[in-house]
Amino acid sequence: MKIHPRPLAATVLLLAGTLILSRPPALGQTTSPKDVTPADYLRWQTEYKNWGRWGANDQHGTTNLITPAKVLSASKLVKAGIVVSLAHAVPQTTDADVPPSAVFHRITNGIYPTGSTDTYQVSYHGKGMAHMDAFCHFWGADGKMYNGYVALENLSAETGCRKDNVMAWRDGIVTRAVLYDMPQLKGVEWIEPGTPIKRADLEAWEKKSGVKAGPGDIILLYVGRWKLRAAKGPQTDGKVAGYYADVIPWIKERQPAFIGHDVNIDWNPRPGWGAAEGIPINPIHQAVLNWMGVNIIENLDLEQAVETARRLKRYEFMLTFGPIPVEGGTGSPLNPLAVF
Repeated sequence: MKIHPRPLAATVLLLAGTLILSRPPALGQTTSPKDVTPADYLRWQTEYKNWGRWGANDQHGTTNLITPAKVLSASKLVKAGIVVSLAHAVPQTTDADVPPSAVFHRITNGIYPTGSTDTYQVSYHGKGMAHMDAFCHFWGADGKMYNGYVALENLSAETGCRKDNVMAWRDGIVTRAVLYDMPQLKGVEWIEPGTPIKRADLEAWEKKSGVKAGPGDIILLYVGRWKLRAAKGPQTDGKVAGYYADVIPWIKERQPAFIGHDVNIDWNPRPGWGAAEGIPINPIHQAVLNWMGVNIIENLDLEQAVETARRLKRYEFMLTFGPIPVEGGTGSPLNPLAVF
């Protein structure tokens, strides 16, 4: 059963002899007098590009900010020796929210006197399982991938992506992760699907928790996707409590190596943010993967990490993972490990 938000105490202000009651904005609202518009988004796609920042041949993007010093710094966050997986068990059968394309096929090839073998087959993109996207997963309307590589010159059915593929991360990732616990911020069990997570929400959490993301970090946005599914069953309407467009300048400023989420990172539905306004299908994907060279990890199961972080009252920790090193791959399934 869903726990409804606890009443927030009103703040009493005395202005010019007038008593005014004010409340903090609800999740998804903003105190900004001007919300962002599609016109802002279209301007940012030029202003926020990191193309050429690390050289004409770069394929790592902001992962370049995970320096040896950054790795050593992240290792110092290990205090309790607790290791927690951030991956949900992969779906092996269809369900209301698991179409056939999202099923992880595990085929037992044979059972022998002293052992067995099996074959795995999976289409991992989508909302079925934890995975990362390589930069060649998305490119802009100009036909160019991150750092200006021409998509059709670097892609084929036989070779996959020759540039911007998952092999850029084959040596793995070890860095600091910062957990943004939206249900904890608002005193609820989960955030309702369809709620846009705005910059003001993320900054409110930083003020409450005392930690914030910086260069080379991994931002983990928690909305309670798996807790909601356990309580109410599969969600089939396509609604997502995800990053809203006004988070894009914040991501540019913070320079994370990855942004993560327990669903798809893009908020949905997006009225007024469609093809008619010149906006791509997944605007946050496009902004981070294509313009900035910030990578994505999605569909994480953050429940154990959140439980541990709340118990320890510590929302930063070391995170490590590595993709399957598939030459030409557009991404990879993952089992990221949080180490507290």
